[in-house]
Amino acid sequence: MAIRNDLSVNWEVSPRIITVAAPSVTITIQDLHDTCRDIEDNLPESTPFDHLIDSAGKEPLGGGVLVGVTATLQNAKLAFEARPGPDFVSCTVFGGNLVAVDANGVNMDPIQTTAYTQVTIAQSSSATIATPPSDYVLLHMVESLRGRSVSVGDVWFWDPTGGLDTNDGTTPNTAVETFAQAQTLASTIGTPDNIIFALATSGGTTTTTEEITISTNNIKLRGPGYAFQFSPSSGGVPVTISADNVEFSGFYVTTFGAGPDNGIAVTGDNALIKDVWVKSATNHGISVSGSSRTTVDTCAIEDCGGIGIAVGDSTSIAKVRQCIISGNTGDGVDISGASSTDNILENNLIFNNTGYGIHVNADVTRTGIRLHHTVAKNTAGNIEIDPGSIDTFQDTSGAVLPADIDAIVAGVWDELIADHTDTGSTGKTLRDTKVKATLASLK
Repeated sequence: MAIRNDLSVNWEVSPRIITVAAPSVTITIQDLHDTCRDIEDNLPESTPFDHLIDSAGKEPLGGGVLVGVTATLQNAKLAFEARPGPDFVSCTVFGGNLVAVDANGVNMDPIQTTAYTQVTIAQSSSATIATPPSDYVLLHMVESLRGRSVSVGDVWFWDPTGGLDTNDGTTPNTAVETFAQAQTLASTIGTPDNIIFALATSGGTTTTTEEITISTNNIKLRGPGYAFQFSPSSGGVPVTISADNVEFSGFYVTTFGAGPDNGIAVTGDNALIKDVWVKSATNHGISVSGSSRTTVDTCAIEDCGGIGIAVGDSTSIAKVRQCIISGNTGDGVDISGASSTDNILENNLIFNNTGYGIHVNADVTRTGIRLHHTVAKNTAGNIEIDPGSIDTFQDTSGAVLPADIDAIVAGVWDELIADHTDTGSTGKTLRDTKVKATLASLK
C-alpha cells in the first residue's frame, strides 16, 4: 500500500472534502484509494462516519495486463489545497478513472475547486492500462510519411468551441478548451514529444481569440487549414514560438486592431511553419529572430502592415521556400542583422509588395536566393542587395524576369521559324506538332 501523508479529510461537510496539501500537484488513483482506506481503518470505533471510497479493477487479463482502476468517491470530493496566486497551479489525477456520487447516490463532479488551482483528471480511455507496441509502430509509419517533424509521442486534442479544460484531452470527444491546457498536458504527462490537434467545428470555421505561446520543446501543433483561425480580441501577437523543435502547421492567422503586431513571432530553434496563411497582420506577417534552422514552407503571407517575412539579427540557416508573399506594406522578405548568416530563399512567388520583393541588408552573410523565384511588380524594386552584404548568392537559372520576356520570345521565333523559311532548310524538316509543343511549353 502507498499511503500519502499529505491527505486530510473534512468530515463536517457534505460532501466530505479530501484535500491534497500543497505543494503536491499530483496523485494517483491507487494512492488515493490506499490512503482513504488507511484513514478509515484508523478512525475510532465510535466514529459514525462511513467509508470514503469504493474501487474496482486490476483483474488480470493475462500476459501481465490488468483491467484499469475505477475509484468512486462516496459523498466526497477531491481537492488540491488553494494556492496564493496570481498564477494558477496545474494539478493532475492519473492512473485510472475517478468518479463521485453524493449522499443520495447521484453522480457529481469528483473535484472540489479551490483558489488558483487547475485540476486535470487523466481518465483511462480504454478498459486496460496497456497499449500494444504495434500502435507506436503504426504511428511512426504514418508520421514518417511527413518527411519532417516526425513524432511518436502522445496525442492531445484542443477544441476552443466544444472542449472543456477539465477533460483529459486524449480524444476528440474529450478535448480541452484552451491551448494553454493542452500544452500543460503535453508538458506534464507522457512522452516529451507530443502532437496537439486543433479541431474545427464540423462544416464551419472555428475562431480562437486565445494568444498562444508555444514554450514547450518538441510540440507539433497541427490544424485543419483555413477552417481554424487565430483572431485575437485585443492587441498582441497571436502565435509566439519560443521553444525548440516546434511545428506549427495548418492555420489561418490575423491580428487585432491598429497594432502594430506581428502575426507569428519565432525565437526558438528548428521551428517548422507550414501550410499557414497569415493575412492583414498589423506589422510583420512572420518575424524570425535569434533563431537557427527555422523553415517557413508553403505559406501565404498577404496584405500585412509591415514586412511579409522579417528575418532578423542572429538568425542562421533559416529557409523560406515555396511561399506566396504579396501585398505587404514593407518588403516581401527582409533579411537584416550583422549576425544573420546562411539564410536561404527557394522557389517563392513574391509580388506587389510596397517595399522590395527581397531585401538583403548590409552586413548579412552568405544569403542564398535560388531555385526559380518569381519576383515582380514590387514598388521599390524586385531584389535589393545592399552594399556591405557578404557573399550573397543569386541563382537566376530558370527564372524569367519581366525584362527578359521579349528577348526570349524573339530568340525562340528566330530559331524555330524566322531563320528557317527557305525551302530545304532545317526548319522545314520540323513537324508542326513539334513546333507547337515547343511553343506551348514556354507558356
